[in-house]
Amino acid sequence: MLRFHTAHQSQIIDQIAIKERNIPGILLMKRAGLFAFETLQHHFSNPQSIVVFCGTGHNGGDGFVVAQLALLAGMEVHVLLHGNPESIQGDALIAYQEMLAVGMTTSPFAESIIIQADVLVDALFGTGLNRPISGQLAKQIQWLNHLKKPVLALDTPSGLHADTGAILGQAIHATHTCTFMTRKLGLHTFQGTDTAGKVHYSRLFLPLEILQSQSPLALNHPLKYWMNKLPERLASQHKGVAGTVCLVGGNHSMMGAIQLAGLASLKVGAGLVKVITHSEHTVAITQSIPELMCYQPEELTIQANLANVVGIGPGLGLDDWAKTLYQQVLDVPLPKVVDADALKLLALNPQKHSNWVLTPHPGEAALLLNMTTPEIQANRIQAIKALQQKYGGVIVLKGNGSLMYDGKHLEICLAGNPGMAVGGMGDVLTGTIATFIAQGLSLWDATCLGVSLHAHAGDVLAQQKGQPGILPSELASVMSQLMSYRD
Repeated sequence: MLRFHTAHQSQIIDQIAIKERNIPGILLMKRAGLFAFETLQHHFSNPQSIVVFCGTGHNGGDGFVVAQLALLAGMEVHVLLHGNPESIQGDALIAYQEMLAVGMTTSPFAESIIIQADVLVDALFGTGLNRPISGQLAKQIQWLNHLKKPVLALDTPSGLHADTGAILGQAIHATHTCTFMTRKLGLHTFQGTDTAGKVHYSRLFLPLEILQSQSPLALNHPLKYWMNKLPERLASQHKGVAGTVCLVGGNHSMMGAIQLAGLASLKVGAGLVKVITHSEHTVAITQSIPELMCYQPEELTIQANLANVVGIGPGLGLDDWAKTLYQQVLDVPLPKVVDADALKLLALNPQKHSNWVLTPHPGEAALLLNMTTPEIQANRIQAIKALQQKYGGVIVLKGNGSLMYDGKHLEICLAGNPGMAVGGMGDVLTGTIATFIAQGLSLWDATCLGVSLHAHAGDVLAQQKGQPGILPSELASVMSQLMSYRD
């Protein structure tokens, strides 16, 4: 299990270590610098010259340590200082003075020096930045990014919000990021993944009890943790105890969406899958996937009440046909998974229920909260909490670093890849989560298992075939295979 903390909590943990546990701050700074330097040695191709960009705060202090270690290792090192050296204080000042004592000096931003470097080290701001980068520095960062040189960022890439993953004006695009003491959620959601590159974490040898003194902002559990929530399949088991799922959707020209949801339900182990769709689709769906049981809309209430869960939204549409089915599903006293067009209908008439899972992407979340998509993305944590407060149940905010929240627990999924950004992926997720609910898992466990399994299957496909061309229909089969690895 991985624990993520806010930048403010990280500062509190730092102060607990220094003031209550009497761990010298300069020692923590040197541990951070050493970890970063070792990462530089191990993950970059034999760099001979580096440029270290340092600010005047603690992040700059980490950079001063890296610069000393690189010099002692025989590298050519240039330290470019942003800010007035007279404003350097505390442990950063100690590191700065030690750097000067070994004969190093600092220079202002210099393009000629930067162009000659093998690797750039970003130690400008770290987690302390809370305002947009603008002016001349923004132009300099834009120029640096255009060079496309390898970059090692310390703690967080400068310009990236450590909590939200939003870029504040401009941000340095790192190849690798070393983050210290606590894991930062912003490195793994929204623009964080693209900005931070590969993330390396060190707790700097702090005792676990210090880290655990602050309640985490979010958690991440491995896939097997969630898979082990599933009930054991006994030799005497029959289809009636494997869960019955009722899926509603597939308007004109959107048959494929509900078919994908049904396929996913079958592939992750549903005993029976009943599809309520347009009568014109029933024969085609049954011919394509004979295991799916297709019914006309008039049978929705009867078939739903014979199921354990209802999933609605894939290919539902927004016409009168869709609105009628949507209202009928709301009246069914069963747990529900609500996605796609059903979320748009919910946005028109907001309701709050405890017994459903809502799975919006950022655009749908924006409709549900009367916001814009950029506003949702700028603070995904705030958005998912607002969604749960307004609509209840369990919320999945899909996207890079998908988030799940039930009002108490926040989980982030670290798996998944850009190749999964294709129509139909959400339909597969709907059928998957619905099946796990039908098999007896709580809404929370079913949601976290569904999202994690879905994302890991996407990563398997990307590894096997490359990201371009990943198909949702292929994903369902890979999920089935992954479930066989359950302990």
